[in-house]
Amino acid sequence: TVTPSEMSQWKWCDFCSVYQPPGGAHCPDCNVCIAGYDHHCVWMGTCIGKKNYRQFVRFNVSWLYYLGYVFFWLITFGPLLKGR
Repeated sequence: TVTPSEMSQWKWCDFCSVYQPPGGAHCPDCNVCIAGYDHHCVWMGTCIGKKNYRQFVRFNVSWLYYLGYVFFWLITFGPLLKGR
């Protein structure tokens, strides 16, 4: 439950007609209010906020790992395949 002193920190969202928690914001792309709103990620197709920030970081680490993997193979075996 939220105490009255905590409730004074919450903002009213005119679009959703709900109270936003501190740090929350309305996403115009998804048309919802997100707690701990960071940004709307077009690659994941969702808003990044408090509840899915860890998955967003994992997503970025995974594609960076894959990119490094591809460059490793290109640098290692690319010259060998070019000589054929």
